[in-house]
Amino acid sequence: MNGTNSLHRYVHILLAIVLTVTVMYFGKDLILLFVISGLLAFLLLPLARKVELLGAPRWVGALAATLVMLFLVLGIFFLVGWQLTRFGEDLPALQQAFATKGQALQVWIEDLAHISQRDQLKWFNARLADLASSGGNLLMQVFSGTGAILAAIVPIPIIVFLLLLLKDKFRTFFEQLGSSSEGLVLDIMLNVSKLSRKYLRGVLLVILILGALSSVGFLLLDLKYALLLGFTIGFLNVIPYVGVLIGSLLPIIIALVTKDSMMYAVGALGVCLFTQFLENNFITPKIVGSSVSVNPLASIAALIGFGLLWGVVGMVLAIPITGMLKIVCDSIPSLKPYGYILGEDIDYPDEQQIHLPLINPRKVKK
Repeated sequence: MNGTNSLHRYVHILLAIVLTVTVMYFGKDLILLFVISGLLAFLLLPLARKVELLGAPRWVGALAATLVMLFLVLGIFFLVGWQLTRFGEDLPALQQAFATKGQALQVWIEDLAHISQRDQLKWFNARLADLASSGGNLLMQVFSGTGAILAAIVPIPIIVFLLLLLKDKFRTFFEQLGSSSEGLVLDIMLNVSKLSRKYLRGVLLVILILGALSSVGFLLLDLKYALLLGFTIGFLNVIPYVGVLIGSLLPIIIALVTKDSMMYAVGALGVCLFTQFLENNFITPKIVGSSVSVNPLASIAALIGFGLLWGVVGMVLAIPITGMLKIVCDSIPSLKPYGYILGEDIDYPDEQQIHLPLINPRKVKK
């Protein structure tokens, strides 16, 4: 009998997982739209409340917070567009410099390994064809989520405004859901909101600091597009593991193409290593802290899973979503083992732990 119950429970869990993944994959456009809007609403919630405390109506606070978000995003797009315009103007010169450097590299390989330039080109073209055939489909899958988000980016400010406008209604909704035998629904949602806000604030601040430090280093090396390269590294740092590698390769390639000495490429590598050392050991621990205490194995699994489901956007959202899932698991006694396996094996101070009032199931009124 116990074996039959265990089998039924396993089948139910497996079916729930399969259905959840199916809905997440086929409904990714709508889900991503509301997930991103919800995260932005969590981030802007304190600003909307401050405007309301000044005596303004609720809709004024929601509108002010939404407009601040729009102005910041448009400002970022303006700066990136300005840098990309400069990059586009210099593209022919960069192509010529790349061809010249490639020719010099071929001559060096021919002198060192006695491989003719024709054989080198054949080998390079063959590897390029293999890369295109094997990695093309993967790249299309990875970047497909980005196109969906860009196509649906217009409704995001409207949804953010409505979420901020109806925040009290959502609070009442979670209060009316009441309590389960394992905890208060409203408390769980409040903790998820605090986690999201703390994580997003920390990530944005880390992007600014890392981008500024990298840009200053590249400016000291007199690299072209220093601001673009620096803040590209900052933004790519949001994607753990993968983003750091890609972001570090870009300035090294630019240094190799635009400079005559290899020392500039070494210097660019040094800037990337130094800023990553500061980010890993001082900046992120102090700013983000343990707001999303997910262990490396769970982080990698989340990156791969959400990357396959939602592309690049899924990789960016993987860590905060996993952190929210951990908060929910930690808040419900029957799910605590799952929260434990997702988290880091670190004893944090009491003030960093989340304590939710639990309700005795015998006292819950039916």
